[in-house]
This record gives sequence, C-alpha cells and structure tokens, in this order.
Amino acid sequence: MLDSKLVEIRNFTGQLERGEAFVRAKAAQIETHELSIHIKFTRARGRDINGYYRWDDRRMVLAVKKRLRYPRMAAYGVGTMPRKTPRRGGLPYRLVWHEDRFESPDDLLVFVAGHEFWHFLCHTGQRKRDHETKANCLGFSWLLEFRAWAGLGVAVDRIPAIPPRPDLPAMSVVERRKDSIAGDQDLPEGIAAFTPSGILEKARQLLLFRQDSR
Repeated sequence: MLDSKLVEIRNFTGQLERGEAFVRAKAAQIETHELSIHIKFTRARGRDINGYYRWDDRRMVLAVKKRLRYPRMAAYGVGTMPRKTPRRGGLPYRLVWHEDRFESPDDLLVFVAGHEFWHFLCHTGQRKRDHETKANCLGFSWLLEFRAWAGLGVAVDRIPAIPPRPDLPAMSVVERRKDSIAGDQDLPEGIAAFTPSGILEKARQLLLFRQDSR
C-alpha cells in the first residue's frame, strides 16, 4: 500500500467523518501525486452534490449540500445502449440510468468521491476510459462497499481496473472488457440538453445526473 501521507484531506464541514475515513482509505491505495482533497458543503442550486479536480494545483473538491432530507433517491447515467430506431440528427445511442437510495450525507460524499477519483485516475494514467458513465459506476461501487464497511481501521477493496455496472449482474472479466469497449461512447459537451433535469454542466461537474427527492 502506498503512503497515505501523499494525499492531504481537509474536511471543512465539521461532519462526515465516516465518509472522510473511507475516502482516505481509498486514496491510500493509489499514487495521488500530492493531491489535496477538500471536503465541503455546496450551495449549488438544483443539485445535492458537486465535485471537480484541478490538475494545475493538484486539488480535488468534494461537496455535499446541507440540510437535505434523507433517504433520497437519485439516478445517474451508467452506460449507453444503441437506439433500435436511429433518429435523424440525433445521437445513435441512449443513456442508461441507475437509481439508488442515499441514506445520509456520507453516502453522497462517497459517491461523488468515487466519481471524481475515476477522472483523476484516468488523467494520471492509472486507469483508462475516462467517461462520465465509468465515473458514475465507480461512485456506485464505492457507495455499495461503504454501506457494508465496518469503519476506521478496516481494509477497503482495491479500485477495479474497470468499475462494474450497478444495473447489471456481476460480470466476468471478459464481459467487462467487452462492455467497456462497446457499451460506452464518448459523450459530447452538449449532452446536458438531452438529460431529464436540464441542470447539468459540462466537464467535471457530474454529467449524466438526474435526481428525485422522495
């Protein structure tokens, strides 16, 4: 395991200690290039979470909105499927959404951390296929593991080479490779126009997002 001191994690919320400990355990597995992770509350309108990383100053921000009601239901894009009937002038594929239940702000923190870590890992050459759908898949994978995690001092799973699709049964390595080649397309910057919520931003701001509080 790599030296966890290579990453600096600063929690400005005064809360989310369990989520922070999980993220710290994951960060200890990878080469973080002196990455600085800031955990904050976000005031972004129309979204529960926000996140990004900047390579120039090695900073990643993971933010959760305060005073949300739990549990919450949210859905994120995890893959694409070819359209049976292509539409003229439209995309040749459609997004596949996966909805899950978030029980606490720590759940939201772990999800957005998995998402942003995937982008970071691909940017630094530690993983391949830097797609928003893959980032969301890793977020769901971390969320599932976090729910069963016993807490500080307990080992966490290794970060997979290809994050599994949460909407599909467990796949073999061969099936995952096939899915990674055929199942995800590079999404254009204008994808927000095709999403249900219409509140998405481009780049690292959690594309392929829709949510429904219940």
